[in-house]
Amino acid sequence: MKLMALFLTLLTLGAWAQGEPPKPEELETEKNIESVFGVDQNKKFSFHQPTYFVFGDDDLKLQFSFKYRLARSLDLYFAYSQVMFWDIWKESRPFEDVNYKPELFYRLLETKTGFFQSFDIGWLHTSNGQDKEDSRSLDRVFIRSNIATKFRRHNVGAVIMIYNIYNEDATNEDIVDHYGYWDALFYLSDLVHIEKQRLDLEVRAYAGKKIYDIDQGAYQIGLIYRVGSDNFNPSIYFQRFEGYGENLLGYNKRRTEHRLGLMLYF
Repeated sequence: MKLMALFLTLLTLGAWAQGEPPKPEELETEKNIESVFGVDQNKKFSFHQPTYFVFGDDDLKLQFSFKYRLARSLDLYFAYSQVMFWDIWKESRPFEDVNYKPELFYRLLETKTGFFQSFDIGWLHTSNGQDKEDSRSLDRVFIRSNIATKFRRHNVGAVIMIYNIYNEDATNEDIVDHYGYWDALFYLSDLVHIEKQRLDLEVRAYAGKKIYDIDQGAYQIGLIYRVGSDNFNPSIYFQRFEGYGENLLGYNKRRTEHRLGLMLYF
């Protein structure tokens, strides 16, 4: 019932915001690609991972993320992402877990044309800032490939990250059994396209114990409803998560979550 009420509210906002003329196709294609990969050489600050907030029956999940180019002549970036799980339905409204993700990476390749959009090599730290039994942390070194192409009216893309986990906290020494050695995002724009509005699809997969073990890893499906108007910048965002490792505190507990909210762009 909470999700249904929220959906009706967001749909009303989206309908109110329509009316702006659509952008040219080539600009829209470039914008779609940048909304997935954050590829823009001219910006010092740009987004990194998606920024959104989504409500579920158990909590409010918030994520914000950005990256900063450290030198104009060098494709070296500092990035930061933070994911918060807020128990807003409880009386005291505590945060169940907050995950901090500083990142440093070098972009070996960046282009707005062709199949490969960018190729990165870097380091990623993840921790939850707690202590004793609730403390969780790990480090990863990674390579990340961002690819995209055009298929008919669709923009098709993928972000594939292969990593090695090290320096795990003693409280999460077995986290590799759920995170595995890779994760991937697959993206399809214009799954449904009606006039100025469209529905995009994203699928994220988390490897699990072996090359791929769906019983120990996780997947996340997102539907992104883009209103098609500059009067209403956010997109309505539905997210389903199934599996392990959504947050660090409960990395070894299986979760099934359905959430609805807004995805933001900057």
